[in-house]
Amino acid sequence: MNLKQINKIRMFSAVNQVLEDHSTLFASSGVLTLTHQVFKGQLGELEGHRQVQEEAISGLTLEKEQLRIDLNQLVQRVTAALAAFATATKDANLRKKVKYSPSYLSKVSDPELFDIAVVIYNLAVPVVTELEPYFVTQAELDELQQKTAAFKLAIPQNRVAAGTRKASTTNIGALIAETSRLLREEIDTLMLPFQFMHPDFYAKYKNARIIVDYTGRRTSQEETPDPAPAMD
Repeated sequence: MNLKQINKIRMFSAVNQVLEDHSTLFASSGVLTLTHQVFKGQLGELEGHRQVQEEAISGLTLEKEQLRIDLNQLVQRVTAALAAFATATKDANLRKKVKYSPSYLSKVSDPELFDIAVVIYNLAVPVVTELEPYFVTQAELDELQQKTAAFKLAIPQNRVAAGTRKASTTNIGALIAETSRLLREEIDTLMLPFQFMHPDFYAKYKNARIIVDYTGRRTSQEETPDPAPAMD
């Protein structure tokens, strides 16, 4: 969500709180009571979409980033062992194939890191017993294989989550517009009579309808002007 949307939702919540706190004053007004319930339902939907936005990407992103860190470390560890083995055996071809610096590995894309991990694993499997003096055993290769497979799965999952978040963002925009319309065209008008019999309630409602940004500065007033008195 952008800042404008966040501020509108904060305004919606403030309005809902005022209505909730003074619900007994309009309990006899079936229309306002029903409209308030619709308004609360829309707020609930907005909260659901907001949670989808956060959950869709944040958890998977953290999981994938940790997988990337773990995979990068394993690739570096096995690469170092292969490089040392290639040097000891004077295998120039192998040494050339495993020439991946830590700085290079940290910058490659996710698919490239996956490809490199596969290459390193395949190079290490035939000589795994020769790598023990360089602190890499079958256990490290098994872990490399598992982390590589998990990382491969995490890449498209993250893309799907991004798509889910994008769809939720679209839904949030449409729902904010609909909730604004409900306030502006229905609840604002239904609240007008309360300015005479319950002015404190009405004043709190009008104040809640003002959109305030995160700095506490009033930025805009979404309400429509009170209708002018009829002229004879």
